[in-house]
Amino acid sequence: MPIQAVDLAKTLSVTQERALGRNPSRIYALLVNDGTEDIYLGMGIPAVANRGIRLNKTGGSYEINLMNPWQGEIYAVAGAGAPVLLIVEW
Repeated sequence: MPIQAVDLAKTLSVTQERALGRNPSRIYALLVNDGTEDIYLGMGIPAVANRGIRLNKTGGSYEINLMNPWQGEIYAVAGAGAPVLLIVEW
């Protein structure tokens, strides 16, 4: 079991930023769009609006788990505005 969990809220913009760093110990992560604009994720590559994994506004989510593993970096960008990305990882 992990010793620490990550629990973040990141306000995004149309400029991509790293949502989560590479974590070889990651066994679970949940990314939830808590804003009113769409968010796009890039898995190990730059996030670009209208490409990659789309998190729909007001609740769209992406889950990383044992059946859907990813330990690399995750980047995020807003399609417009400044939505908030909620992140839980362990």
